[in-house]
Formats: sequence, structure tokens, C-alpha cells
Amino acid sequence: MITVGVRIRTTRVFFDTGGFLPCRVLSEDDPKEKSELSTNGACALNENDRGEEKHMKQGKNYTIIQNLSYCVRMTKEKYPILLLFCFLIIMANVVMPVITAFLPKVIIEEITMQKEIGSILRITAGLTFSLAILMGLQEYLDRLIYWNKLKMNVFFLHMVTIKGLTTDYRNQENEHFRKLQSESFASCNGNYSYYAQIYDAGVLFFSNLLGFTAFTGILITLNPLLIVFLCVTTFISFLLNRRILRWVDTNNEEKVSYEQKMQYIVSASNDMQAAKDIRLYHMTTWMDQLYKENMRGLLGWYRKYTAKLFGVSAVDSSLTFFREGVTYLVLILMVLENRISVADFVLYFNVVAGFSTWLSSMLGQINNLERLSLAMSRFRAYLEYPESYRREEEIPVAKTGLPGKITLEHVNFRYTEDGESILKDINLELNPGEHLAVVGLNGAGKTTLVKLMCGLIEPVSGRILYDGVDIRKYNRNQYYGLFGAVFQDYSILPVTIEEIVAESVDEKVETKRVEECLKQAGLWDKIATLKQGSRTRYDKAFWDDGINLSGGETQKLLLARALYRQSPVVILDEPTAALDPIAENRLYEKYNEMMVNKTTVFISHRLASTRFCDRILLIDGGKISEQGTHEQLLAQKGMYYKLFETQAKYYVERVGEEVTDEVS
Repeated sequence: MITVGVRIRTTRVFFDTGGFLPCRVLSEDDPKEKSELSTNGACALNENDRGEEKHMKQGKNYTIIQNLSYCVRMTKEKYPILLLFCFLIIMANVVMPVITAFLPKVIIEEITMQKEIGSILRITAGLTFSLAILMGLQEYLDRLIYWNKLKMNVFFLHMVTIKGLTTDYRNQENEHFRKLQSESFASCNGNYSYYAQIYDAGVLFFSNLLGFTAFTGILITLNPLLIVFLCVTTFISFLLNRRILRWVDTNNEEKVSYEQKMQYIVSASNDMQAAKDIRLYHMTTWMDQLYKENMRGLLGWYRKYTAKLFGVSAVDSSLTFFREGVTYLVLILMVLENRISVADFVLYFNVVAGFSTWLSSMLGQINNLERLSLAMSRFRAYLEYPESYRREEEIPVAKTGLPGKITLEHVNFRYTEDGESILKDINLELNPGEHLAVVGLNGAGKTTLVKLMCGLIEPVSGRILYDGVDIRKYNRNQYYGLFGAVFQDYSILPVTIEEIVAESVDEKVETKRVEECLKQAGLWDKIATLKQGSRTRYDKAFWDDGINLSGGETQKLLLARALYRQSPVVILDEPTAALDPIAENRLYEKYNEMMVNKTTVFISHRLASTRFCDRILLIDGGKISEQGTHEQLLAQKGMYYKLFETQAKYYVERVGEEVTDEVS
């Protein structure tokens, strides 16, 4: 006898995280990786942020149908041919088992009726050829679906990337947003892309649904009670398997904890920076013991899992034996009672086997779709995360090239809703062309203050004005163009030195101006010695012929970038932290020349390095505690004076001859 084989092929793709090339194809039996989709706290920068966070936590709870519809809409918009391929393979997945079920019945009836051998062969050949055609079509569609799923996945990944590149900076500082971002990226670019899976799951579900419907229609003519019996026993098996999945889900954190610790140890063993500490502090034995301990824990977890799996499998196998045994006994009795023919027996025999397979697979895909729908909901929550800054319209920023007046009125800021205030009731006027220094202890709020000025974050209360206009009314992208900044936490892309300075990868780079900015920043002597000069590519890890720069050289490079931009306002956050004293002194000698006709805000821990500034602010406890010139603040003999005297005991800078009290 020929048993129905419910052959449903869908391609599942591993994506390499370094690119988008498929690495291998998974079978339907591969375990499905669970995603951790819990939500942790978030930053609340202001009232709008609290509203956004409330919106995101309560969020839109998209249903499976809504998420499938969303996926269909996006596919229809980008690659509609993929929907056609999915529809065709669903039809092939259903028609093939139906033909396979009827084939032996037709042959037996032909033989029983003593038809001519030629007729029997023609019918058999016709049905067999139809199956071959469908199998070939299935293979071809499988390849087409694979390729279009790949393109669709790249499209989803591009959506995640664009959101991250264009979102408000305050969103990037929001813990909840970053978690959504990380989950969305992983779901698109992980080893097992959710958006490759969702097409597979959709095809499988609808194939199973149609197949189940078709086989139900065949069996209902036999005995409706038989259908009820098959459904009940299959559903019991489904519940048993679901119990295993729930156990895995409940205890997944334990497994992940073991795996993460083991992965950390493996990573540390290959980390060049960690290698020094491991050897100097004799940590090899400890790390080996820690690895073995977590390995034992992980093996223990899998021991419990396999034990539960064995128990469920034993019960499931017993139910399968009972279900099919009873069904086949009923069919045999019906044949003996001449209620059905032998040909009908063969048909129903095959349909019964296929019926349970269709039903159990359909129920399984509902679970799978539920899991994937949750990931899709998180993905949509990320893409729909509120944006508050004005980007398109509103008040344009005047392009005069001259700095405007920056005013802070009763500005307060904190990073979390219930957290401590970082800045408290800040009132400040920064006049055009003024050179302002901001000093204070670590954590005083210096960098936060300049981020507020730049419009990267917004105050909890109070307002910031530029030329008398609230900066929230400006086109935010244009407002960013007013500032050239060098922050402590910087990022440099692996492009040429010239392109880094010019912030451009097109052909509009002004090479001569790049050279002039590098000279002003004190880096040209280094760059000029390179074979390709300013066209040398940065980052040895990315380019075989690339270069890496020291910390001090990198700071000079970033300063050159800020100078090239010709922004009317320049922010320098510890720009000389990695420079030696001689290089620092030379830079300060050129500072006023470099910053002519510009408003500058200079943050430094080295108090003596701020003496060239027009005004110095001392921030203490989130407030402006002192302000004035270097000489005025020393004369006050307050906190600034104490800090300066303390530093002066330890740092004297010499350039040829001793320079008076250069401090660190």
C-alpha cells in the first residue's frame, strides 16, 4: 500500500551576521530558537518621554492576523512576486498528497474492473507524471521563494538600520528603545531570521489548513464520529508537546545563563586585551573551572529536557498507535461487512494517516506563528517608536555662518523619571563669539549640558533658545548643522582620513581645506609621511592597508573634522585628554586662531588649560556654583581655587623652559 506523504518543503535560511549571504538550509525538524522579548525600564527625559514610554509598554498588541497582514502588505509593496510563489507552493503542497492518496484507489479500481492493461498504464503514468511535474514545480518554487525571502529580509534589516540612523538622539539614550532596537536587529540579522521564518510558517499553516479541510471532506463521507476521534487524540498529543515547549520557555533563562557565561569565557580566551590580565593574575585555572561548572549546569538542563521529551514521546507514540489502530480496525470491519470496497479502504487508510499529520502540523504552526507574531510586534513597536524632533518643516535655521546667542532658562534634566536630577535650574547666556569653559568634578553634568545645547536631548523643564527662538521650533537637522563637536565617546568610520575630516564620501571633498584643518589640529606632519597621505584609509581591522592612530592623534583628527565643518558653534569635550603636555600647549597657542568668529564651549578637567577662555563655569551638584574668568575665580578662593591649587601641586608643564603652573 502507498501511504500519503505530506511533503511540504519550505526553505529556511541562516544569515551570516557580517553580510547577508545564506549559509545553509535547515530542515523542518530543526529546533526553533526562542527569543527573549521582555521589556525593561526606560529613560524619561521629559513629559513627552513618559507618555511615549507608557504608549510603548501598553502598546499595540498586534494579533497574528494583523501581523500576517502587515507582512503581506510589505511584501506586496516590495516584492509582490513572492506572494504569488507562496500561493503556488501552497497549492502544490496540498494537491500532491491528495493525488498520492487517490492514486492506489484508482489503480485498484481499474484492475478490479478488469480494464485493459494499456488503460491502466495510461492512467498510472498520467497521475505519476502529474506528481513528477508538481515535485519539479515545488523544487523550482522553493528556490524562487528562498531568493525572494532573502531580499525581503535585507529590506526589513534596512528598515531597522534607517530607523536607528534617523531616530532622535534621545531615543538612542532610552533603554527601552535600545532593547527594541537590539531585538529588531537580531530578528532580522540573526542566524535564523524571523522574517524568513514567518513566510515558512505562513506557507506551512495554510498548506496544512487546506490539506486538513480536503481530507476532512473525504472522511466525513465515511463516518463523522471518526473525525471527532482523530481530532481529540491528535489534540491530546498536541497538548503534550506544547507542555514541553512551555517547560523550555519557563526554564530558558537558566539555559541562556549557562550559555552566556561559557560564551564569555570563550570570548575572553581570544581577547588580546583580556590576555594580559588572565596571565598576570593567574586567572586561567579559575576560568577553566568556571567553564566546566557551567558546562555541567548546561548538560544538567539538557538531561532534564531529554527526560521530559522521552516521556512525552512515549505517550505520544502510544496515542498514535491507539488512534491509527482503532481507525484501521474500523476500516477493516467496514470492508468485511461490504460497506466499503478494497479500493476505498486503501484511500481511507492513506487519508487517515495524512489527516492526523495535517492537523498536528497545523496546530504546531499556530504556536510557531504566535511566537513569530510576538517578534513582529516588537519589530513594529521599534519602527513606530515616537519621534518628537521636527525634521521637515517648522522654522528654518538662518545660514549666516555667524554664531547666534544661546540661552538656557531654568533648565532641569534627569535621565530617568524617578532618577536624580543631573542639572538643576541652569540659567546661562552664551554670547556670539564667546569662548566658554565648563569645569567640574566627574559626573557633575558637563557633557549633559553641551548635549542639551546641541539639541541632542531635551530638558525635563525649562527651555533653550537660539537667537531668541526655542530650539524645539527649529528644523532639528538644520539645527544640528550649527554645531561642530568633539565628544569623548566618538566613532570613526573606516573610510579615508580625508573623508573622515570632510564628513563626506563623495567627490566634493576640498582636499586643500582638509590639509589646512589637519595642520591647524597638529596632525598633518603625521599624515604627510603616509604613502597615500590624506587618502590613506583608516582602521587596520577593516582594511589591509589601513592605519590606526593613537589616542592623541585621534583627538587631533576629530578636531580637524570639527574645524572643516565651519560651524558657528564648536563643542570640545576633553579635546586634549589623550595629548601629551607639549602637544596640548601647542594646541592652546593656536586655539584662539582656530576659533576666530566662533562660539566655543570647552570642557576640561585640566583647569589651567581653560585660562584662555572668556568665561569659566564651575558646575557642582548639577548647578552653576561659580563663574568668571580664571583670575576672578582664583580671587574668590572658592571651589575652583581649591581644585586649581590641588592640581598645581602635581602638574607642571615645560615647553623648552618652564611654563607657569600648567596643571593636570
